[in-house]
Amino acid sequence: MGRSLTEFIDPQLLEDYKNVRTRNYEYYVCDFETTVFKGQTYTEVWAAALVKLWSEDVEIYQSISEFLDGVFDLGCNVIGYFHNLKFDGNFIIDYLLRNNYKWNRTSERNMNNNDFKCAISDRGAWYTITIKHKNNIIEFRDSLKLLPFSVERIGKSFKTEHKKLNMEYEGFRFAGCVITPEEKEYIANDVLVVKEALEIMFERGHQKLTIGSCCLEEFKQTYDKQDYQNFFPDLTEVEIDEQTYGERTADAYIRHSYRGGYCYLVKGKENRMYNRGWTADINSSYPSNMSSESGNYYPVGKPQFWTGEIPEVAKENYYFVRIRCRFQVKPGMLPTVQIKGSFLYVGTDYLTTSDYYDYSTGTYKRYYMKNGKLHDSYVTMTMTGVDYELFLKHYNVFDLKILDGCWFRQEIGLFDEYMYKYKQIKENSKDAERELAKLYLNNLYGKFSSNDLSSYKVPYINEKNVLGFEIVEEHEKKPGFIAVGSAITSYARRFVINAAQVNYQGPDRDGFIYCDTDSIHCSGNPNDAKGIKIHPTNFCAWKLESYWDKAIFVRQKTYIEHVTHNDGEPVEPYYSIRCAGMGEKAKQEFLEEHDIHEFKEGLKLNNMLKPVRMPGGIVLVNKGYQMTPKKINKFKEWLYE
Repeated sequence: MGRSLTEFIDPQLLEDYKNVRTRNYEYYVCDFETTVFKGQTYTEVWAAALVKLWSEDVEIYQSISEFLDGVFDLGCNVIGYFHNLKFDGNFIIDYLLRNNYKWNRTSERNMNNNDFKCAISDRGAWYTITIKHKNNIIEFRDSLKLLPFSVERIGKSFKTEHKKLNMEYEGFRFAGCVITPEEKEYIANDVLVVKEALEIMFERGHQKLTIGSCCLEEFKQTYDKQDYQNFFPDLTEVEIDEQTYGERTADAYIRHSYRGGYCYLVKGKENRMYNRGWTADINSSYPSNMSSESGNYYPVGKPQFWTGEIPEVAKENYYFVRIRCRFQVKPGMLPTVQIKGSFLYVGTDYLTTSDYYDYSTGTYKRYYMKNGKLHDSYVTMTMTGVDYELFLKHYNVFDLKILDGCWFRQEIGLFDEYMYKYKQIKENSKDAERELAKLYLNNLYGKFSSNDLSSYKVPYINEKNVLGFEIVEEHEKKPGFIAVGSAITSYARRFVINAAQVNYQGPDRDGFIYCDTDSIHCSGNPNDAKGIKIHPTNFCAWKLESYWDKAIFVRQKTYIEHVTHNDGEPVEPYYSIRCAGMGEKAKQEFLEEHDIHEFKEGLKLNNMLKPVRMPGGIVLVNKGYQMTPKKINKFKEWLYE
């Protein structure tokens, strides 16, 4: 028998979360069904559902006004969860703006009745909509930020009593129309599935706005408060000389070293048909690299800065370094460096050289003209010590100058208490317990990398009579401890790059083809896999996820594999498509009507829903899908003068 998560929870805390009134809020799950019909020029809510947590009584409403009146009539503070507030929230804000509610970004205490505010980031992430009505606070949240799965997957993974049903979305419906019993059952099941999953989250004391915040809150409990502050201080408060180091704070300096996952397709291996191969996944990539099993040490405390060569004390601890150089990838080695924010390079490309590519001549060049002066293509980069040492291993480096850097005291095992708790639960549990353990394992690392950006969007009805937004820039959010955030992703990149490199035999031979953050894809015999420890669950090990007998890799995050084995066991062969921007309907159309050889740039498909804003809210309109060629931003003409 697996151990339940509830074994780790204070019984009184569990009781408090069940009795939601002790927090002066009542908790609900909500959902809208909205009009979809041919030729429509507006949209509206024709059915809405509302169910209270720890209840089975679903209220069904026939319009958004009826729904909001029903919420207001509860006569108390309410937190209501929509599963994808980015969609449903458009209908709420559109309604509020058209019905004399005023946007007022202030504290709930200072809001007036019929004021509202919303937390929408400058990049379009929706978090909350808050309304004040008769001195009660109504806050709508996004349950997708807590449970980042589809409703269908939640039902299957959590083994909820209720399951998502199917319904034909398109048809002439309208606010106030008759809702059939089948339609009522469909929308009721949607809220009941999410309700069951949220109850499980709440019972375990996880009620923050996002799953990442839940993870960080629990991680903090593994430390004494003062110890936590000493280990993970606010680096924005560590001031440095801007003239010397190029930034005013340690946070800003170290943030230049932060990069995401390693996603690379070997040049020359794109668009080929491969007839045999295998895919391996790291077991819990980031948690593995955060565990003491990895042997990885992490920076803690406040940094010491230096200028010039790297001091010995830095090499004995965890360091960050800023360098200036030129480089050329070594023969047989994979490129590991991207340069973002430069007009000389494509930011998503891993560079084989610091020379820039001149599209006017089709050649690489070292020098370029700007404002009548000749410039050398030196590159200045800030790296973690881990990335720097990998850089020296993979590249021939020329004219290297170490400008400056900083070092931290280092520790191992910082995350073990948290990680091994959930690793144990994941390995010994199933259904909801296992899914939640995976969430808690995989969503802690990102909070250390969060920045101070708190820019937000202000909604209004624009000249096209639809919802528009203005962006207000703001930097008020408390950032994470970026030194650890950058170190985690750096270790994870090294882990996957080392595995890719040992399996790489060149552009014209079997072996490594493609990787994306925590997986490698290789052609050839699976028995020929090198340098990776195979185990189904262990940290710092790999699972041979699949064997395939046909595959095409088009570009980053765009490939198709015909899978014959999962976890080493034969299965009914099927096609696995990974294609950024291609929806499930488009994938199904491709499998039904196209051959694998047609999976390439230029592919056009008929079935692809895309959001279109209309008066009232958003409609998902079938716009089709096209695999457009990668756009290359060719440099300004003065570059070639």
